[in-house]
Amino acid sequence: MTIKRSIMSTYLEHPLLKPHTVEKRLFQMDLAASALKSSSLIVVPTGLGKTVIALMVLLARLDKGRVLFLAPTKPLVEQHAAFLRRVLKDEGEVTMMTGEMMPEKRKAAWEAARITVSTPQVIENDLLSRRIDLEDISLIIFDEAHRAVGNYAYVYIAERYAREGTNPLVLGITASPGSEKEKIAEICTNLSIENIQTRSEKDSDVAPFVHSKQIEWVKLTVPKELLDIRTAIEEVLRDRIDDLNRLGISPVKIDPRATKKELLGLQAMLMSSAKRQANQATFKGISILAEVLKLYHAIELAETQGTEALLKYFQRLQGEAISRSGSKASRRIMEDSKFRQAMQALEDLQVEHPKPAMVRKILTEQIEAKPESRIMVFTNYR
Repeated sequence: MTIKRSIMSTYLEHPLLKPHTVEKRLFQMDLAASALKSSSLIVVPTGLGKTVIALMVLLARLDKGRVLFLAPTKPLVEQHAAFLRRVLKDEGEVTMMTGEMMPEKRKAAWEAARITVSTPQVIENDLLSRRIDLEDISLIIFDEAHRAVGNYAYVYIAERYAREGTNPLVLGITASPGSEKEKIAEICTNLSIENIQTRSEKDSDVAPFVHSKQIEWVKLTVPKELLDIRTAIEEVLRDRIDDLNRLGISPVKIDPRATKKELLGLQAMLMSSAKRQANQATFKGISILAEVLKLYHAIELAETQGTEALLKYFQRLQGEAISRSGSKASRRIMEDSKFRQAMQALEDLQVEHPKPAMVRKILTEQIEAKPESRIMVFTNYR
């Protein structure tokens, strides 16, 4: 791939690119050039064009074989596929695959595509069922590469690629690899990363492209009725935490105010313990902890998302409870009288969480004042 650096042109020029579609930024070109030398993890803040860096590497590797672009969610897959189709001269070069596509259609699409954009679970399933292989893949791009830990599909795909690829190159891109050295080392090991390249907003070659931020906090009051429901769920959660503490499976007493991260850490410890030496207390603890995590999620929804999201979650738990193949944890939660009372109170609730209305108000005011505005709304739950 030849990237022209003439002062006259402010756009990337390449035979496969539509003219005047992708702006040229030196720091992106330098990161892409480094990523072409060896498998790399590129860490760049959100909004500074990680996808453009991936595009540059992709274009340079296409003459060596096909490219696989992975993203953890369907919306991200759709976003990346739309971007590639918008900037490439031949939109037919890009195939998008998600779990909604039938396996046989995926197989045909895979064989025909030069660039495949997909969720990792789909690729993992198709590799396991031998519908596809990675032999002629010249590049795999792992978006949100920080997910490449534990049993996540990224790890299996990277391991298969290392074994099967005739000329493998990996590009991991992320805005948040984590601050723990052990986690970063695990990501690099799992993806066969040899090179880490980072840029921050303070770097001299990045700073010109960083917009100044004006942060304004808007504080809202959650209705008392919704807080009462949250309190009722917290009581059920405390009961389950007490049950866990009575089992004595944790080295330290579990605090009812434990964070989600701490609870997930305990779950990982119990799972590991069960593999080494199975006993009744450990299995019982794993079962109760499954309930705790579901209750924790319900509390989180009550605090941040409001009645509609919480009611849908309750309905999902109810569906799992009555299904033959449903979750035992959901069944036990639904059998709890305190939880059923909270459910009934929610169904009778006439108030809403103030956040959605406030977001609508802020967006409307911004668009009315400046119709040309471009807006991004980040949410914990779509």
